[in-house]
Amino acid sequence: MSSGELTGVLIAAALAVLAFGVTRFAVRHFARRRAAKDQAVAQTNQSRQVRRASERRKR
Repeated sequence: MSSGELTGVLIAAALAVLAFGVTRFAVRHFARRRAAKDQAVAQTNQSRQVRRASERRKR
């Protein structure tokens, strides 16, 4: 394998690792945002009494 081929393989591997990391970060970020949004919607649908009881349980 020549030096040029090796360099190409290393660059391709680095790009693959970078793409994997960016994808993983994006998936976690949007999943966290969606979970927070779903929780906010669920809280607005609860009565105040139920919401206060669940807050007490969290402490």
